[in-house]
Amino acid sequence: MIFRGFSPFQTMLYHRKILSVALPVLVENLLQSLMGLVDTYLIAQLGVAVVSGVAIANNVLAVFQAVFIALGAVVSATLAKQNCKDDMRLREAMQVSITLTFLLGGVFGLIGLIGGYELLRLLGARLQVLQNGYSYLAYVGGSIVLLGLMTTFSAMLRILGKTRVPMIASFMVNLLNIFLSIIGVYVLKWGVVGVALGTVLARLLGVVWLWFQIPIKPNFLPKFDKLIFLQVFPATGERLMMRLGDLVVIGLIANLGAPVLAGYAIGETLTQFNYLPGLSVAVATVILTASLQDDPKALQRLLKEAYCMSCGLMFVLALLVLVASPWLMSLYTKNLEVTRSGTEVILASLIGTPFTTGTLIMTAFWQGLGQAQQPFYATALGMWLLRIGLSMVLLYFVQAGLWSILFATIIDNAFRWGYLTYLYLLKRRTTFVKTR
Repeated sequence: MIFRGFSPFQTMLYHRKILSVALPVLVENLLQSLMGLVDTYLIAQLGVAVVSGVAIANNVLAVFQAVFIALGAVVSATLAKQNCKDDMRLREAMQVSITLTFLLGGVFGLIGLIGGYELLRLLGARLQVLQNGYSYLAYVGGSIVLLGLMTTFSAMLRILGKTRVPMIASFMVNLLNIFLSIIGVYVLKWGVVGVALGTVLARLLGVVWLWFQIPIKPNFLPKFDKLIFLQVFPATGERLMMRLGDLVVIGLIANLGAPVLAGYAIGETLTQFNYLPGLSVAVATVILTASLQDDPKALQRLLKEAYCMSCGLMFVLALLVLVASPWLMSLYTKNLEVTRSGTEVILASLIGTPFTTGTLIMTAFWQGLGQAQQPFYATALGMWLLRIGLSMVLLYFVQAGLWSILFATIIDNAFRWGYLTYLYLLKRRTTFVKTR
């Protein structure tokens, strides 16, 4: 798409800038999603109780993962602003990020091991669902630092220009995960533990391989930096607000019954492919925004290109998944209630595509500026007031079932996109303040 006032050459230039970062990230995210798809397929063969238990456990794990992703975004923005010219400062920033990763990974690992059982119970898991969920959470959550290190190392390599290395690592990790999970489930008959161990061992290999690919080796001794810490807090806070809200939403869905929860989990697994273009372009947006922050016109072009590119690709993928949903759902279950719930999730994903895209791009934009407090405010209001509040109203007063949550999610994304865009337009009309 060529925008008014932009020459074809300018449009092509921004496409190339975005795609140079986004394409390897897209492939990497696709491979990670395929790993989740295979895990979900293997778990689905073990019964509805296992699917439901792992679904709740995965939402706890998503909270941990979101924090590491936010940390990776801060590291990317910080290093992009320095243009990686100063090796000493680069090593120090990398050292700080590794320190934070180990600290957060250790805390989250203890939460998964020690508090995981009670946490799942509070989220509505009972009996076999609770037992299966904790078995998965104890292994994957207890070793969550491996996921954190993979995320941090990948962010470092992208800034160093090695954008394909994380993609290759994801490919290897996925192959190993599939192989080990199949052995664990079908050969060793370890059930959900077999799938969990396959994931853990595959991530361990990924961490080791990524470390050896980093050309500038940082020191592993603990190091702290006030500037990075000040940027990490709002970025991780925004993700925590989002994921903790998701846990509350999962609790609401769990009260609708195991079949609805299982359908929701399968639907979310399938629709994750819809979001891959947006997530990948968002990574590019963080890095490019940080490097272009002194040029308001360039930022305007970047936002338009990033949004239209993401939205177009996401809509096409969402439509394809919806058309193929009868066949895709049949791969996971023959239960009619599970199938219906999963299809509703897929349809809602298509309807909400423009709003989800806008939220992803504008959140990445503010993070790239080093002003992650703006997405934090938007998420706090949108998630806890609109998504959760409206869901509860529709569930208990209108009794709209799963659509209560799905409709409230669309409204939440629309609000956050509008709020963050309004702040950007307000800033552009006055004066473009540099990052703090």
